[in-house]
Amino acid sequence: RNAIVQKFTDNVFPERRWGNGFSPDGTKIITDWVKRDTVVEASCGGNGGFLGSLFGGLKRSDVFMAQGNTASAGGSGTTASGGSPFGVGGSMARFTIVNNYLYAVSNSSLNVISIASAANPVLSNTVNIGWGIETIYPFSNRLFIGSSSGMFIYDISNPAQPAQAGSFTHARSCDPVIADNNFAYVTLRSGNACQGFTNQLDVVDISNLSHPLLIKSYPMTNPHGLSKDGNTLIICDGADGLKFYNASNSSNVVLQKTVSGLNAYDVIAFNGWALVVAKGGLYQYNFTQAGEVTQLSKLTVKN
Repeated sequence: RNAIVQKFTDNVFPERRWGNGFSPDGTKIITDWVKRDTVVEASCGGNGGFLGSLFGGLKRSDVFMAQGNTASAGGSGTTASGGSPFGVGGSMARFTIVNNYLYAVSNSSLNVISIASAANPVLSNTVNIGWGIETIYPFSNRLFIGSSSGMFIYDISNPAQPAQAGSFTHARSCDPVIADNNFAYVTLRSGNACQGFTNQLDVVDISNLSHPLLIKSYPMTNPHGLSKDGNTLIICDGADGLKFYNASNSSNVVLQKTVSGLNAYDVIAFNGWALVVAKGGLYQYNFTQAGEVTQLSKLTVKN
């Protein structure tokens, strides 16, 4: 209710830059705008021209750290309270917290940000990955990074120096990814931004990180985010609804329940509870009883 900007960490998402060569003033953040048909006479020379002057070089997706406990927009299925080493977030996230580091992906790189001092985050390392990077997901001492052409696995045993441990290539498609001890789960979907035509779930054996192997592919309608809690795999299959699978056997993932009438985008699941981002709002579901899914609440959000 009274959020205060403590610090801007610049150049974390350089491709989302507003203007050119300006520094944020630390007091204003552009969150929305109204389009007007207006004629303005202004010089176009130097330092980003009129738009650069108007928007002051602010970046719509810089990383903002609030005073107090750190939180994350990406992460694992563990709770973030009480000093947990992981932030809690969905599979579509572009940044996540592991211990004293925040890892953020731009379109082509992995940025390592020290948050040992929560109010003073420091961009300490940038690792070039390749083009088309989309999502990031942490598990154990690994980062699973989804791209439009495949999955990259990075080892963070040395948290300040992520090192590539393996990769898995698939057909060009939008690609969020989650993982557990032995398997990675990758949803591929068609879409204009990714220029692909594949809609499926890939289950990948990652017991040997340097040589991930495709176990099986399952057809989907238009899958987006996904999450796994124990043997329950939950997939947001776009307009086809929220789908709950028994994934106790990764070679035979079985659909147990579909919540229809829900255009689902992303999901966070743990301890039999699912938080779902969907068109029209934020939903909570309970799935502690096998094959039974109960809606607990809905927070309406205009989107």
